[in-house]
Amino acid sequence: MALRLQNISKIYGPVRALDDVSLTVEPGECRALYGGNGSGKSTTARIVSGAVAPSGGQVKIDGQFLGTALPRRARMLGIGITFQELSLLSDLSVAENVVIGDAPRHFGLFTDRRRLYADARRHLAEIGLEHFCGVKANALQTGEKYLVELAKALYLKPRYIVIDELTTTLHASEVDIFAQLLDRHLADGGGALFVSHRLNELRRFCSTITVLHNGRRVADERLEAVSDADLVGWAGGRSSASVATANRSAATDRPTAVKIDNLRLGRREASLQLSFAAGEIAGLGGLPDQGQKVLLRILAGLTRPATEPDISVAGKRPILGAATDAAGAGIVFVSGDRDETVFAARSIRENMLAPFVARGADRPNDASLAAALSLLSTRYAGLDMPMSSLSGGNQQKVLIARCILADPALLVAEDPTKGIDVAARADVHRLFRDLAAKGTTILVTSSDDLELADLCDRVLVMDDGAVVADLDRATGGLSAQAIVSAYMKQEKAA
Repeated sequence: MALRLQNISKIYGPVRALDDVSLTVEPGECRALYGGNGSGKSTTARIVSGAVAPSGGQVKIDGQFLGTALPRRARMLGIGITFQELSLLSDLSVAENVVIGDAPRHFGLFTDRRRLYADARRHLAEIGLEHFCGVKANALQTGEKYLVELAKALYLKPRYIVIDELTTTLHASEVDIFAQLLDRHLADGGGALFVSHRLNELRRFCSTITVLHNGRRVADERLEAVSDADLVGWAGGRSSASVATANRSAATDRPTAVKIDNLRLGRREASLQLSFAAGEIAGLGGLPDQGQKVLLRILAGLTRPATEPDISVAGKRPILGAATDAAGAGIVFVSGDRDETVFAARSIRENMLAPFVARGADRPNDASLAAALSLLSTRYAGLDMPMSSLSGGNQQKVLIARCILADPALLVAEDPTKGIDVAARADVHRLFRDLAAKGTTILVTSSDDLELADLCDRVLVMDDGAVVADLDRATGGLSAQAIVSAYMKQEKAA
């Protein structure tokens, strides 16, 4: 009794996404699936779920062959999956999303809404999420949506669950909820295949690990027997140790490039008065949805503020709520939600040129596009290939690479390393520092407090639209522990 992948291969035209990959997940086991972007992790997940047919090999679930690519058959055989890209329907309630596809019906014809809500509430109560039952999916915070994605996968009580980068955008408290759900699933005799780039989470949740590199299995080990350096090396990445920032000049030594006055984000009456230096990398930390993303989107022209603040970037005052004008003022936005900014059916070239077309600027040539992509070790078959041909991590690299070409005055980055591997994350940090060295101001959020402490010169911890702590590397006050301490004090006081 086990989930077995036997000699799985998958070929997409000239690209061999998987090459003779075998692995086993036993009942009660959580196995990590680890590797760089384009290594084949998500392809493996899709094959197990029945969404994609392998070019060779077999998937066997408790002795039964999955056979043809058919998600319904995979579910019947006991496979559940959470998707890296959310599968929730935003206009439906949480209850409807959880039971969709298996909704109770009258006489086999009409949806029995009373039973639907009763079944969904019972299931959500078992995992501590019953208060979401009647809430529309589009009203949830990002981390809550991913927990509902997990609740949806667990509704049919699968024997084996594939968890594809679910925890990337969860806050620490939400990860604790996830841990409880996973522990219960394993204790009931279920198995799990856990895909993540976060080594600390792999060690927390998993006992065994399979490492992929360029579509091939390169390691299959017990986690307790290997080091992080082993794992990064097997995955084909470089050391995840960050470039030292100690030699960067203090922000006080550089001219002010971004000023924000009289901006109100939350319920507090006080408004924000902020300034950032040219070449400064500033992080926005705190619990989720405390104004960090709203602030970034206001600067990028994607959200119009309720009040009329005074905002200037490199001496220019962009028209608020106008993304094209913000781009013309030298502001570039990177979203961690790829669906928001990727034109999946369009080519890689068109996606990279989109910001230049939008503001009527000169377009970089193909050589410049390829050079920017190479800085992030992006894996792609050609600039004419559609974005949908890339793994999620490589799509994110394209979005970041096009920012390099824009030479922005201000880069606002919303969880920019979501879904990319350890080595690529180090590359992104290096590129951000290179941009900062040229004078670009960078404002960044992250669901990982350690990343903010590692990357930034300064971190502003936010609560309900206000800055409750200003942690500066130059004074020795910036650390992951200091960030957590600042927002936990606010949480306890709430």
